[in-house]
Amino acid sequence: MKTYLLLWTTLTVLPLTLSAQRSFDVALIGDMPYGAAAEPMYERVIADINSRGVELTAHIGDTKSGSTRCDDSHYQQALNWFNSFESPVLYSVGDNEWTDCMRANNGAYDPLIRLDLVRRTYFSTNMSLGRKPVPLKRQSDTSGFSLYRENAMLIKGKVLFVTIHSPGSNNNLEYKLTQGTPNPFYDSDREYTARNAANLAWLQSAFATAKEQDLYGIMILTQANMFEAFGDNSTGSSKSGYADFIKALRKEVQEFAGQVVMVSGDTHYMRVDKPLTLTYPDSCPAPATSTGLCPAVESAGRILNFTRVEVPGSSDVHWVRCRIRANRKNVFQFNFMILPDNQ
Repeated sequence: MKTYLLLWTTLTVLPLTLSAQRSFDVALIGDMPYGAAAEPMYERVIADINSRGVELTAHIGDTKSGSTRCDDSHYQQALNWFNSFESPVLYSVGDNEWTDCMRANNGAYDPLIRLDLVRRTYFSTNMSLGRKPVPLKRQSDTSGFSLYRENAMLIKGKVLFVTIHSPGSNNNLEYKLTQGTPNPFYDSDREYTARNAANLAWLQSAFATAKEQDLYGIMILTQANMFEAFGDNSTGSSKSGYADFIKALRKEVQEFAGQVVMVSGDTHYMRVDKPLTLTYPDSCPAPATSTGLCPAVESAGRILNFTRVEVPGSSDVHWVRCRIRANRKNVFQFNFMILPDNQ
């Protein structure tokens, strides 16, 4: 397995060696567009990103709101938007694209059938989305994980970008309720269990690759807010769907010499912070507010080489520009790009 990883990363990095010692910009977006009224604003975001010369765009999921329909036409429209970006696009799947589609106002679709459509629509090849697609390493090429085409890696410069499919709605664990009524599609957590195992393996593979290539940083692209939503039981759950991932993430970050950024969305609060500690968020006894840490959290034991970025979303239709620098100590710099016409 180690030889396989080295072969892939060598092939991926070779075309990028000339750019490894220069800075470049990445656009970070997600949770948009939320409804028809936001679509013109989303198109302005796309135009602004295209005008800025970014070299990569990442959408961390929720290509629609949780109260709009999951009809086939939406997925094609979202694909058209992705392919209107000048830069390559990485996309990490959100809950509004599938887990929440059983809601009556979403069309009462079977979520797993919608998830299959998501995979067929956006991940049918080993290329990224966007007008200038680039090759990706997909987890589906790894034995035992053929289903998980949405989990992908890309090395650019001295940073590894990795998409991990961990959506809101408690990561689809114990999703027993839909808007307060029983979920007729609840599958006794079979989907969650298999995907959770795949995500943990992919996370481990990402960190192993970054260490082998002596990379300066890792950017994890995932939809869920695993911190403030860690203990959310609104779906009828009795435990967090993020507990296993946070435990594995904490270990990997502590054993990695570089910088780690998790880009997420879900709770629609723009922020850049350092919430991961030796105990938080799993020390939180109850759901926290979307705008602050669990009241019980202590700052002691904060893991300082980890940063969380939550992108603008919902009614905040803007984006984040991340400057990637060839500097071990200051790899990532972030600016919120607020569009005046979208305020």
